[in-house]
Amino acid sequence: MAEGPEQADTHEYDALNGSETQESEQQERPSAPGQAGAVGQETAFRPLTRIERRNLWLKEYGEQDFALQMWTQLVEQQDLEIEMMLQMHGLLVFGVMVSTLHYAQFYIDLNEELHRENEPETADALRQYYIALVPPRDQPEIGPEGLPVVSRYIHMRDVTIMSGGHKIKVPYWRGKISEVEAFVVGATASE
Repeated sequence: MAEGPEQADTHEYDALNGSETQESEQQERPSAPGQAGAVGQETAFRPLTRIERRNLWLKEYGEQDFALQMWTQLVEQQDLEIEMMLQMHGLLVFGVMVSTLHYAQFYIDLNEELHRENEPETADALRQYYIALVPPRDQPEIGPEGLPVVSRYIHMRDVTIMSGGHKIKVPYWRGKISEVEAFVVGATASE
């Protein structure tokens, strides 16, 4: 049976990512009950293989700044606060790096104050959301996939964001670590 361009692309993708596919995984069946002669391909969901997970992790981790990962893990594990400046997309972000717990607690308290009395369902939903952000205290360095855990976000308080001579001050800030282009430990925004 001849392969169509989509099947050939799938084989190239699988070969590049190191996954092993089996012919039995690709099943063909009639596209509609009344069309016995028409054949369509079913692509069922399958979990990622160990090799695919490893390749995705390597791609993500390879794009991370190892030193910034180290500082982030130190802040999370030891509940430290460190003054820092981040450069991201032409912005300078000054503030004090804090743990996810401190960031989440600020917004839990804020939403309790704003929503508890009139909209308790909203307050509960936001509380659950922010609680889910906090990594467990006893989080192992190696995740369930057998790969080191990578921090994806950085949290800061007392933040000043500078761009083109303009300043914006915010109480708390959350940003993607993978978007940070440079950082300086101990830097503060001049008044």
